[in-house]
Amino acid sequence: MEADLGVEIFNRSRNGAVPTDIGNTIIKKALETLAKMEEIKMVGNTDHKLMNGKLRLGTIPSPLMYLPKTLASFKKDYPNIKMAISEKSSQDIIDDIAEDKLDVGLVGLSMEGGEFRNEDIKIKVVLRGKMIVAASKQSPLAFAKSITPEEIQKSLLVIYDDDRMWEFINNLTSQFGEADVLFSTNNLDAIRNAVIENLAITIAPDYTIKNDPYVRTNEVVPLEIANLKQDYPGMALVWSKSRNTAMIRSFLTRLTADMLKLEGDLNG
Repeated sequence: MEADLGVEIFNRSRNGAVPTDIGNTIIKKALETLAKMEEIKMVGNTDHKLMNGKLRLGTIPSPLMYLPKTLASFKKDYPNIKMAISEKSSQDIIDDIAEDKLDVGLVGLSMEGGEFRNEDIKIKVVLRGKMIVAASKQSPLAFAKSITPEEIQKSLLVIYDDDRMWEFINNLTSQFGEADVLFSTNNLDAIRNAVIENLAITIAPDYTIKNDPYVRTNEVVPLEIANLKQDYPGMALVWSKSRNTAMIRSFLTRLTADMLKLEGDLNG
């Protein structure tokens, strides 16, 4: 492909191969194409109008703003499939898949990767990002493009109560000192209201904050975290290898393609 295109997709060295800037774009497009090809195979091998069953989906809050379009298009193609969504923490989703309480999950990945000790759990990373801060437009921070870890430490925080989020916060405070947390909750509206009213700031993945409706209306301002080396692993699809039915495969293919497109839009 490099020869055909006349560009270098990878920088190669003794330490391995790393994608070039143009290579990253080409790889994403190639993955989108492969996902579409898999979906075409599914359509060809399955009478999707006759496929039925119940799809049990577990997700952390971040993807909930992206899922409705995927679910609507999937329902249009597979009208006899019923879908149920549960909002849970990442570890609860993984545990529920292992116990056959969920079919597919969207989870935040831990930095250590210890959640996948179960060999039956399959994983596919669908979004990579980094942690950023959200502040009210009334905050003095709103006039800056970034915030330092030291400034975060001096600010009141509201935190989404998820194990992956706490992993990031604990890592941050171990380097720069204890954070002043106003409260933690799994209620997104409570977090949004605290930020909008300038009672606190919050931290979340960039693909969550930048697509929040209050960011789009400029009520909330996104801020990069300066002077902080990040290794946030992103978000992944998880499912059971032993229960990989045609219905689950079809949905995974559809959601993977949509998430790859979303990642391209965010990075574009």
